[in-house]
Amino acid sequence: MNSNKYTLDRFEQDYAVFLKHPDETENLLISCTELQDPIQEGDIVHISIIGDHYKIELLKEETANQKEKVRQLLEKLKNNRS
Repeated sequence: MNSNKYTLDRFEQDYAVFLKHPDETENLLISCTELQDPIQEGDIVHISIIGDHYKIELLKEETANQKEKVRQLLEKLKNNRS
């Protein structure tokens, strides 16, 4: 069994495009039919490959932390422009 953390980057047609976390240089395409739970762009997930199928687990706390970091960075950039 192979497993890694990924960030859901986007949806393209019938596929979800995941970028390997944290460097986000490798991508993984997974058919939307394999997604058991609803996930959104920007969510961080743990993906395990079991045979020919994927087990995708949403990492809620890590996703919330990452979104907060991005929010703070955007706020800092916004304040520096003023």
